Amino acid sequence: MLVWWVMPPAATASPPVEKVEIAAALSVTGDFTPFGSGSLQGIQFAVEEANAGNAGPRIDLKIYDDQSTPGGAREAASRVVASSAVLVLGPSNTVTSLAAGPVYAEAGLPSLATSATSDLITDNPTTFRLVFKNSEQGEMLATYLQRVLGRRRAAVLVMDDGYGRTLEKGFRDTAARIGLEATSFVFKKGDDLEQMAETIAPQVAGVPVILSMLDPEGARILPVLRRHGAKGPFFGGDAFGVESFAAQLVRLPEEKEHPGFFSEGLYGITPMLLDSANSEILSFAERFNQRFGHNPDWIAIAGYDAAVLAIETVRGMGNAADVRAKRAAALQHLLTLTDVSLAPPGLLGPLLFDSERSRQTAVRVGRFTHGRFESAPLQIVPVLHPHAAELESGAVFEIRPGRYGRLQQIIYSGLYLNEIMWIDQSHFTFGADFYVWLRFAKNSGPEAADPNEIKFPDLSNSNGRFDREHPVEQQDLPDGTCYRLWRVQAEFRNNFDLRRYPFDRQKLMLRFFNARAASDRIVYAIDRSALFDASGTRAGFSQDAFRGLSQWRFLAAHHQRETFVARSTLGDPRRTAAEEFRELSGYAASFDLQRRSLTTLTKNLLPLWLMTCILYASLHFPSVLVQPKIGVAMTAVLTGMVLLNLVNSQLGSIGYTVAVEYAFYVYFALGLLHIVSVLFSEHLRETGHPVAAKRSDIWARLIFLGAVAGLILVASLYP
Repeated sequence: MLVWWVMPPAATASPPVEKVEIAAALSVTGDFTPFGSGSLQGIQFAVEEANAGNAGPRIDLKIYDDQSTPGGAREAASRVVASSAVLVLGPSNTVTSLAAGPVYAEAGLPSLATSATSDLITDNPTTFRLVFKNSEQGEMLATYLQRVLGRRRAAVLVMDDGYGRTLEKGFRDTAARIGLEATSFVFKKGDDLEQMAETIAPQVAGVPVILSMLDPEGARILPVLRRHGAKGPFFGGDAFGVESFAAQLVRLPEEKEHPGFFSEGLYGITPMLLDSANSEILSFAERFNQRFGHNPDWIAIAGYDAAVLAIETVRGMGNAADVRAKRAAALQHLLTLTDVSLAPPGLLGPLLFDSERSRQTAVRVGRFTHGRFESAPLQIVPVLHPHAAELESGAVFEIRPGRYGRLQQIIYSGLYLNEIMWIDQSHFTFGADFYVWLRFAKNSGPEAADPNEIKFPDLSNSNGRFDREHPVEQQDLPDGTCYRLWRVQAEFRNNFDLRRYPFDRQKLMLRFFNARAASDRIVYAIDRSALFDASGTRAGFSQDAFRGLSQWRFLAAHHQRETFVARSTLGDPRRTAAEEFRELSGYAASFDLQRRSLTTLTKNLLPLWLMTCILYASLHFPSVLVQPKIGVAMTAVLTGMVLLNLVNSQLGSIGYTVAVEYAFYVYFALGLLHIVSVLFSEHLRETGHPVAAKRSDIWARLIFLGAVAGLILVASLYP
């Protein structure tokens, strides 16, 4: 017997989903886990967004662990080469990238090194660097030491490997150019690091110390230097530019007694710090936090950028036949990304490369304070088109031939709420009593913007003002910063959304910004040391701040950076296509409140409920009382109109229907039902249908009760 199988018509078959394999070869375990796991989260997030968008082939991500060792990196690279991956995301650090790079190059496989920074990694012809290189970090450290801190000498502790040597070279070359005296001390693999650090501690006791090494070595050397009297300041590269570095020291006895004992004042390099990041990164951080439950560091953002670039490459490499051809097409596509006008955007800057396959990103300086890594008070930011007047005044200075920078002030800001005095939703205002403070560097260079030029855009001119010229307290602090404190008691405008009234939640906003200086000059960062305790618990308000709001329950407080972005050149012909925006920096504190619905309903709707009961009771009046029945209904409807007008007067002028109004609409419908049913039943009796009239009365009562019960049920379930 022959059995035939008939293929369904082509029109009903689902087209196959095209998949492209991408590898992620990272340090998931071992000493460099913070770099590998951070990169992986950013990569996974980008792939999830791309696959959800259905804008191209589905990305099949395969993860390989290089175990943070050169041998593990070569073994992982061999497995990736043998797979169907068209490119690889990683490695995530210099040591593993230098080991795996030749394996990828031999196979013609493009490697996007997510957070590896050594100048040497791009000696391999298929490796692309996604962040700054070590020589640029060394250049920034030397420039910062001389330009910002005014130092003329430094001791450089160098680990003799591909990371330490390249960072040292950038530092020494810049130091020689700007007249900074640098003395080097070399540590080799296999040396007793603690013993050597103890030996050189007296020699570096009075000068800044540059840790030109990776964080595992730094975590061993730094405590020894501190214990033997070296006071620093201490500087490191990107290996120290993550908050997780402090976690490597927590088991030391001094750290257990005083958290941050060894890391306090340690400077590190990073391409991004969230407390001084731009609006696009802040927006990404919100999405990332919702997905992973914590904020991203620069490593996660670099991983996200690398994955975005990989996905763009996959979509732009054409229809190659086999894996080798696909890899060649991907490599060719990456090599064409040299024009800023054609490069895809990234969070850390445009995704384009120079002739050495290096990407130019920002170089930020962070500092550990109480175990937290935050932006240093002064940053050096690039200036693409310097003005002659600014060069002459020194506001803009040359970093190296053809490259210029200016100082950017990071203002540590905070707001402490004393009391929300009242809420007037009819006028969309509320009264607040709070302290606001700023801490900023005293010497911020020529033509520095004034951090005190802050404005509260929601401040009501009719009731209160902010006197910036007369703070309640001001002083110069030992760390070289200025402190200013104001107390504000005023009325503020607020956008109340009353659609769910009286089941609504409201957000009260207190915010300020500097309208005179763009964010390339001033950034208001959250003062986490004052607003968050050691456990990360949110603070910033008095426990009695909401005691006067009997109809509200406090839910949560949030402190965040506020940015205003104008997507325009604003008539400035010097702004290029890449600079077509102006961003102003500010600060915002918000307080979430939940209305006490039962209290509000009792206050506003108790008369309505009593009238509803009377209206229903009148349905049981004998048939001879037709006129009293109609009178009760008319009185109830008119009373409801008065009550509705009273409620609306409390809400002010709004152009939409609030939830409580639907209860009135049901009430008016019940009044109409009452009148119609009474008249209809009376008509049936007059025409000789007493049984039908009685049934009509019964149905009217049932419908009435059903409507009331339904309304109560909906109200109880209303979010």
